[in-house]
Amino acid sequence: MSNDIKNKIALRPKEPAIRGKPVEVIVNYVAITKSFKYPTVHSYTLDVKPQQGKKAKREEAEAVFYQLLNNKEFGQDVSPVYDGSMIYSFNKLCNGKDYKTFSRINIPLPDGAGRAKSFSAVLKYNNRCETYQMAEYVKMNSNQRWGDDIQNSLRILNAFINSDVRAQYLTHGRKQIFPKPDSGKRLFLPGGIELMPGFFQSIRPGWEKLLINIDICATTFYPSGPLIDLIPKILRNIRSKDQLRRGLSSDEIVSLENFLKDLSFTTTYRSAHNSKPKKKVSYITKKPAQNLMFNYEGKNISVSQYFRDSETPLEFPLLPCVAVKATKRGQSDAYYPLEICQKYKVKLELDQRKDMIKKTAIGPSDRFERITGARLDIYKHSENDAMKSIGMDVGKDYLTTTSRVLEPPPLTCTLDNKEIIPESGSWSPATLHSWSVVCFDVNLKKEHVEPAIKCLIESLVEKGLRVNRPQKIMQGNPQNCKAALTSAAVGADSKKSPQLIVCILANKINGISGLYAEIKKICITELGVHSQCFQSKEIGESQWRSICYNASLKINGKLGGTNSRLIPKQLDFKGAKPYMIIGADVFHPSIEDKKKGRPSVAGLVASMDQFATKYIGRYSMNEKLKNEVIEGIGSIFIDFVKVFFEKTNNKYFPEAILFYRDGVAEGQFEIIMEDEVSKILDELKIFYESHGRKPPKLTVIIMQKRHHTRAKPKDDSNVDPKGNGNCQPGTVIDKDIVVPQYFTFYLQSHSSPLGTARSAYYHVIYDEIGFSQDEMETLTYKLCFSSVRCNLSLSMVTPLHYAHNLANLAKNLVTYEEFPPKPVGRRSAPPTPAPEFVKNGKQYYAHNNIKNTLYFA
Repeated sequence: MSNDIKNKIALRPKEPAIRGKPVEVIVNYVAITKSFKYPTVHSYTLDVKPQQGKKAKREEAEAVFYQLLNNKEFGQDVSPVYDGSMIYSFNKLCNGKDYKTFSRINIPLPDGAGRAKSFSAVLKYNNRCETYQMAEYVKMNSNQRWGDDIQNSLRILNAFINSDVRAQYLTHGRKQIFPKPDSGKRLFLPGGIELMPGFFQSIRPGWEKLLINIDICATTFYPSGPLIDLIPKILRNIRSKDQLRRGLSSDEIVSLENFLKDLSFTTTYRSAHNSKPKKKVSYITKKPAQNLMFNYEGKNISVSQYFRDSETPLEFPLLPCVAVKATKRGQSDAYYPLEICQKYKVKLELDQRKDMIKKTAIGPSDRFERITGARLDIYKHSENDAMKSIGMDVGKDYLTTTSRVLEPPPLTCTLDNKEIIPESGSWSPATLHSWSVVCFDVNLKKEHVEPAIKCLIESLVEKGLRVNRPQKIMQGNPQNCKAALTSAAVGADSKKSPQLIVCILANKINGISGLYAEIKKICITELGVHSQCFQSKEIGESQWRSICYNASLKINGKLGGTNSRLIPKQLDFKGAKPYMIIGADVFHPSIEDKKKGRPSVAGLVASMDQFATKYIGRYSMNEKLKNEVIEGIGSIFIDFVKVFFEKTNNKYFPEAILFYRDGVAEGQFEIIMEDEVSKILDELKIFYESHGRKPPKLTVIIMQKRHHTRAKPKDDSNVDPKGNGNCQPGTVIDKDIVVPQYFTFYLQSHSSPLGTARSAYYHVIYDEIGFSQDEMETLTYKLCFSSVRCNLSLSMVTPLHYAHNLANLAKNLVTYEEFPPKPVGRRSAPPTPAPEFVKNGKQYYAHNNIKNTLYFA
């Protein structure tokens, strides 16, 4: 395949879409007035150095810039902006000089003690920057395509609208700000984490206009203070601070370590041996401070004794210590009592993420009201000197556009082939003839488990499944779950393995080392048995029956049953039959895990029937670190085609393939075209031609959910009656807030009773099938109705929902060797290059018993 495929991104069809009921909606965009001339600006670098030390931190460099700006050091009547790495200005700075040095810039330290830190800075002219390409990009019938020049223009213009507020508020990234909340309005999550609401604004290209997208956002952090005050909250208030004097159990130490590991902390204690202010948690010691020994000046003493001798005796000597691993040979690990440590930075756990969603979920009316408040009281576009300097003015009203509400597709009830409109679910039930139950909560007695399982059976039977009693209900040791699962996987007659193992966990943890992850790995890769996990705390809750209902949907799907299905004539592939629908998503590790060498893992699923109901999945570990593309994607497609051929009695290959891809940013489309689409086309061509067949037609659609576009109906009569004032399911927007030339649309396919609905943003990047705008939007909406996990439409197409589940499951099905910490040597030593590939990575494949089932549902 020619390398020029990256330049063949699909364009918008000439005929506009017309299907659906027209509905006026308000979107959270304001238009930049047409008087804006897209000016030329000048860029500069600012090299900031502290008087002591080699390099300034990002926030220090930013503080230096604003100090120079406030002191008019760049010149009179100029309004330069800074985005954290580059300065932009309409006027040349420093009287047109290309180079200027600033010395002894004093910046107050953030500790409030009145002290200051001194810096020097060098301003250097960098380049002349044009933004006129953006004017061409938003025009009708434009030949301007997305590229580096458009991305650079967006970065420059975003600096001009955001620089002013960045000087006044806490920031995250280049576009988010967080005003300090009133003391009485602070929000907290479980574990003592503070939730801080904020605002986001960004320049976006639109239909013959430039827009500013404004939205609310949120971030999390730990409030300042000793770690000792936060431990009760981290342990979910199992103990009070006073009760910590008795020490911690081994389980509590493990919980504390899981939460704190690899996070940064400072200490309140200073000495000649403790001068480095910032450290990273390596582990929590098993022994308390009074029993933890180390060598000090030739003597072996305990940590608590050391502090007694320093005339600062510990108040909690029975607590363990934070340990920091030694970075030099011959050194010992350093120990810090918990009571002298202060935390900052945090990673969210599952219950915290859920609570964050609840606390940040507000309906459309309240959301737009908050955005309006930010426009008037914080952003104040009409008073922004930087925006004035480039002639940028903003309209007063939110943008209004005409959406269309698509009709939900008729479905076939698979029991009696009746056509229904999807409001309630209908079943093609499976049979659960053999299964086992394992309780891994040592505090949950069998007499509590049996009524819960009875309720689950009732729910399954109510939905039409034929269910036998479980063969075993047994207690399992969470420290040796493999033995328990292996025993549960042996049927009562020792001849036939059960179809399903139901597992009850004390605490479902999604982390790589959690019990949940271990259960899934053993069942999927070793035993070849489906599993369904519950948390023991759910059993006693009033919504247990509702939980059983949702689990029944998933269990039925895993066992091969189906919910309602789309009518074949509803799936129009321009006459191409048979067809296949593929979804792909990639799990990318966190920044901290990337540093350790954790790989990305892709999950792909493919439909195997004419109803797009039966799916199989494959997952793949990327060998290259920080790789956004799916390695070996072509061979995975061929594997799907082979299984499809087998399932059609060795008669048919797909004639058309519709490929939905998640997890790709706008700037990566060309990479995906070159490194994924090109390889898929090459592999399909070779395989089909080797079998005397014509290669299938391929259409590729990128789906994005990480955007800040929100909408609400202009007229209350058009709101979703079940959706908290949101737009109705099926609402599609394909003009005004998108550019004219590309094949894109926003689709809100789901009802959202909590918060403001977020549409999925679809971008067709390659289209051999030749869909019209109407055909693509309608087909995409229909594919949101075919999940076995629920009887409602999803917020994205079903294959992407499945692929997301599979990728998050598959992250637990690979192993790798962590990179050692970077050595701390002499400052003059050259930096060690970061490794490019996974170290000793291994992928564990799904067992043959279940690999071609919906085990990931």
